[in-house]
Amino acid sequence: MVNVLWFFSFLYFIQWTNGLEIPTITLDSLGGQLGFIGDYAGISPVKQMSQFESLPNNTHGLLMTALDDTTLIFKLFGTVNGSISSYCKISDTKYILAGDFNTVNQTTFNNIAQFDTATSLLSPLQQGLDGSVRSIYCDSDQVYVGGDFIAPIGANMTEYTGHVALWEQNQWSPLPWKGFNGPVYSIIKQLQQQSILFAGQFDSTGDGQFFNQNTSQTINLLSSATISAGNSAMFGNNTNPSSVVCSQSPWLLQDGMPGYWEALFNSPVQPSVFRLSNVHLNGKNTNEFNIISLGSNQYFQLSYTDPVTSQIVSCTDKCILSNDSSIPYQDFTVTSPVTTNGIRINIDSWFGSGGGLGNVEIFRSDVSLQPQLNSEPSTSTGCSNTPSSTASTTGNWSQVYSYQSYRNFLIATFAATELQTSNVSVTYQPYISGQGIYNVYATTPGCVGTSTCDQRTQVVLEMTLSPGNTTTYALDQQNAADQRTLIYSGPITASSGPFQPSIIMRVSPTATVPTSGTVSIAADSLEFIRNTTGSVLSSILNYYPSNNTWLPLPQQLPLASTVRTLQSNANKIYIGGNFRSTNTTLYTNLVTYDFDTGFIPVQNNGLNSMVSTSVLVGSQLVVGGYFNNTDIPSSNALNHVASYNLETNTWSGMQNGVDGPVNDLYTMDNTSVHLSGVFKTVNGSTSYGNAQWHLIQNQWIPSSSLVVGPIANQLDLGNNNTVYMGAIKSAQTYRANNIASFEQTQWRSSITDLDPNATVTTGVFWKNGNANTIILGGLFNFNNTQYRITMYDGTMWKGFMQNIEGDVNTLYVLKNQLLIGGRFQGTIGDIKITSFAIYDLERQVFEEVQGVLTQDKTPGQVNVIRTQTDGRSIYVAGNFSFAGLLNCNSICQLSSDSRQWSQVSQGIEGSIKDMSIYKGSITVVGDLAVASTKTGLAVLDNLSTASWRSPAHDIVSTNSLVNDGTGQFIVSGRSDDQFYLGSWNGQELTKINTDLGPSSNIIQLMYLQVDTSPSKARYPSGSDTVLMAVGHLDLPQFGSASAALFDGSTWYPYVLTSTANGTGGLIRSTISITACCTPKSVRNYLSVPAVILISIAISLAILFFLMALSFLYLFFKRRNNVKYEPAPMQEWKPKHRPSSLLAMLDAAQLTDSAFLAAGAGSASAGAGAGAAAGAAAGAATAGASDAKQRDPSTGYTTALNDRGQQSMDISDTSRLRSSSGFSTSMSSVPFSVLMANAVKSNDEPTAASDETPKIYYAKYAFEAKEFGELAFTAQTPIVVTDTSDDVWWMGYKDDGFGNPVSGLFPSNYVSKAKPF
Repeated sequence: MVNVLWFFSFLYFIQWTNGLEIPTITLDSLGGQLGFIGDYAGISPVKQMSQFESLPNNTHGLLMTALDDTTLIFKLFGTVNGSISSYCKISDTKYILAGDFNTVNQTTFNNIAQFDTATSLLSPLQQGLDGSVRSIYCDSDQVYVGGDFIAPIGANMTEYTGHVALWEQNQWSPLPWKGFNGPVYSIIKQLQQQSILFAGQFDSTGDGQFFNQNTSQTINLLSSATISAGNSAMFGNNTNPSSVVCSQSPWLLQDGMPGYWEALFNSPVQPSVFRLSNVHLNGKNTNEFNIISLGSNQYFQLSYTDPVTSQIVSCTDKCILSNDSSIPYQDFTVTSPVTTNGIRINIDSWFGSGGGLGNVEIFRSDVSLQPQLNSEPSTSTGCSNTPSSTASTTGNWSQVYSYQSYRNFLIATFAATELQTSNVSVTYQPYISGQGIYNVYATTPGCVGTSTCDQRTQVVLEMTLSPGNTTTYALDQQNAADQRTLIYSGPITASSGPFQPSIIMRVSPTATVPTSGTVSIAADSLEFIRNTTGSVLSSILNYYPSNNTWLPLPQQLPLASTVRTLQSNANKIYIGGNFRSTNTTLYTNLVTYDFDTGFIPVQNNGLNSMVSTSVLVGSQLVVGGYFNNTDIPSSNALNHVASYNLETNTWSGMQNGVDGPVNDLYTMDNTSVHLSGVFKTVNGSTSYGNAQWHLIQNQWIPSSSLVVGPIANQLDLGNNNTVYMGAIKSAQTYRANNIASFEQTQWRSSITDLDPNATVTTGVFWKNGNANTIILGGLFNFNNTQYRITMYDGTMWKGFMQNIEGDVNTLYVLKNQLLIGGRFQGTIGDIKITSFAIYDLERQVFEEVQGVLTQDKTPGQVNVIRTQTDGRSIYVAGNFSFAGLLNCNSICQLSSDSRQWSQVSQGIEGSIKDMSIYKGSITVVGDLAVASTKTGLAVLDNLSTASWRSPAHDIVSTNSLVNDGTGQFIVSGRSDDQFYLGSWNGQELTKINTDLGPSSNIIQLMYLQVDTSPSKARYPSGSDTVLMAVGHLDLPQFGSASAALFDGSTWYPYVLTSTANGTGGLIRSTISITACCTPKSVRNYLSVPAVILISIAISLAILFFLMALSFLYLFFKRRNNVKYEPAPMQEWKPKHRPSSLLAMLDAAQLTDSAFLAAGAGSASAGAGAGAAAGAAAGAATAGASDAKQRDPSTGYTTALNDRGQQSMDISDTSRLRSSSGFSTSMSSVPFSVLMANAVKSNDEPTAASDETPKIYYAKYAFEAKEFGELAFTAQTPIVVTDTSDDVWWMGYKDDGFGNPVSGLFPSNYVSKAKPF
């Protein structure tokens, strides 16, 4: 069933990983560049459906990379409800992936899965494992797995004791020793030893060969101790100190009061470990505490592992209990044994309003059984899941108190006549966790303290300590004082299902009759103490599969050590973790172990904190972790990552390292190492938990991509495909802080290179001569100065507007003036600026202008700036009440000449977010109120007399609007907390059905021209554009995107962004060199085959017609044979000079073609030469819908669109001039006169025109290929009169006879400087 589920998931994955066709934008219509500004740290162009912005909470991504047209794309291969951290290879196409997860793409795998690269399928390993996997090692077809699990799910639990398992022949099986008592963090192969090494935090094996005596037995606090407390809480459900036993419920102290918790034991014990849990209730937790022995008041000397630093800490009177709720308990080990009748836990300080405890469990290193007087057998364990030791009684027993030893024990009393028939007995059944050599002691209370010396006799102990082997021991109880007797020394088999060691005490068959006639049998404790002179196990086990044996290292790490990482080289292993030696060989957290000689310290004895991970590349051992120096401090900066040279035995740092712990290290090519962890900067530069260091060049490798979340490992599949594993939240192609631009198939964010932490809020382009200068607003830090605005002059970034408090929200360029809006205030020089400022870009100075203010005279908010066509009136809108001293709500008009504010119209208030000025009317959107009625849209129909009207009361909040050039608007906003997109025609608002998700939030709209598209649909219908929306868009069948294209029926994701914390980003605005675009009608042409056939037919018709004319000509010539000489044709001259490029082209065609001149006379009245040529072209392209007519004002033809209206580039009457100056016939003006006029105006700071011509020189020769083009050779002087177009300029040259010749030529072929 699992395979079927994953198969359908795979089909879904295949569908989403196919390439995605989206419309391509005509970048030339934008000046060649499109920029995106917003809140993000990474950005990607959309190429495939499997790209993504972010993932749901508590999930991470299993990613796969690919190259799409040289662009690196991150594809989502699987959504993991956890993290995949490690892998190993079992064949050429099969890998094992493991970590801490349950599902991938909602299919269950439970922490481990098999990945087939040939099919891109994941398959489960049976039901998986019941806990996380920390390490795996593949050895041929065997997979060794270690971690924090107990066993494979569904396995026989008696075969596993935890933390290790073997996958072989498609099934799980236990290792021969069954498991460990702690996690396994590293598994490697030692080639010379031909062994498998297991390392972690353990000291016991499941077979009992090695075990930890300290935690082998728990003291049953429920039946063998009396619990009490001091200063317990007086009210509520947490007043009972006994409730912490077995974690029934927390126990609390009174708020703000110290107190104690204590246990008085029924018999003396020797605690070995105290396991404590904190309260974690309403912010209350214990902080500082200590433990004392009752009676002597002696402090227990304890050691524990600090959960923050992972260091082993010793304490006596001031121990710390962590308040981290993710830590279930802490073990405090007794380092100096104390035998006691009771313990007290003193709580001296706390977190929150008071302290307390959540659980108390006390361990002892020996097995001690004390029979109790109750109906149930006495047990030595209370809450543990392990089997318990028991002591049960038979017959009549009573509890007596000994005034000799001051404690209780059991005694059975009966008549001497029943000595041979009495059934009194005690059965002791110890739980032996590990097989070994034990000493067994029996305690016999003295008879004096109970006055029973004349009643004592002998007992026999029947001991079955191994299967099928029973021995007896006779014990005489006629002792006056307490006596501790060794009754057995030898091997004891570990407790298991079929066998339980036991000792039965009963009356000896040869017992003597007491003189009193009464018999008393005493029953006290039995102790089972393991002989510790054998081998111990401390966190590393060496397994030899060839002979199926397992041993600890001949030399062991200190007890309680934690090993996090192993590396092997020759006959040595390199051990990293959390440990410190106490013998003559000093080492800390990192040490070399030679199988021939033992431990070898590294330079300076190791590192000063835990080593979490390592990788061996050649002779360099690279380690990462929590350290920042060597154990013996050195001058090297070893901040969480360092390299140790095994040949020279020297440390070297990686520049300034990283600012947080490193958890994973790996290499892909043996020339660099990748690291990931909990760090935010690398060598002082911003990082997102991942970095790469070049081992040869000894420098950090900057990443051009953004990956948020640690990459634990990578799997190279070849063909530029790599699988990324870890806790990855998001991944984008490019790293970019808040701004990136798309230019000629490349993305860039150059300000990020200078200031990685730059904040960009707005931007604009300024046409500085022939250069396009980008200007950005936000917050920038460079040259040790903080700026609010920066601009790139072609060589470097320059900042200005420093020492200003607040934010810049919008920029606008009017000629050479930069208009700045936002919410800010400050003084620059002698000029005070408040939320609005004007900066002269040429003179590089701020100009005096009054700012905008709120009602309480604090800085107002400027969101949008627009101007009228002539640039004389500047409209500033946002959220403010005053402009200077003028009462001006939300929108105000500024004269660009006088710098005086004036009201636009009253009756509107609120925050204006966007604005459009069209044919004397103003349309605004935002969070508005008109005549106290809330609305999202308002219109001012006439700038001089009208008042505001609000026709759209149902839309309360609107973000953006865009005009299609005809007065039709598209607006976006929210209505009833739902996303809204509508069409506004000036009177009526119509909703557009888009299928966008409810979380969508469109901040800006714009029309863009399209080159190609997978669909013929356009928006508006019949145009050459689509609608772009930016913000946050929830797209159907895709998910979230930050920019998308809409063709009227389909949404196409265009740009994805992510923030530094892995959530989806947000695009707030776009910038381009030229404004774009107004939708234009598209001409519909015939298909290519039809045009070819029609052209052939026309060509044949013309050919036959010419042949007929030839025959007619010869016929009439021979018949009349009379000479005829036509009168010379007058030269055609235009009435006016052409005032636009297209008109000039028409003029050039008319003057250069005698045929057109003749055609002008033969055409029908009112039609020009262009009409004749257009008629011929119309015959060839029958599908064309354009027509041409003569413009009576100029004598030139003007293009008509399919509606019979003049197109804008021809009919703009503002471009027509009367005949004056250079507009007269140039054939009568010598070229030298033109040159003289150009010399006079050459240095004026104005663009070239008829009134102010300029002299340029040809840098290269230009060959005219079309009518109207001006040919010239290199170094030819040219008088330029029109530079309004960026590409084609108009000018005059000398025709060789002193006469001017005009035409068009490329602007980049000329220069003001005369070439040599």
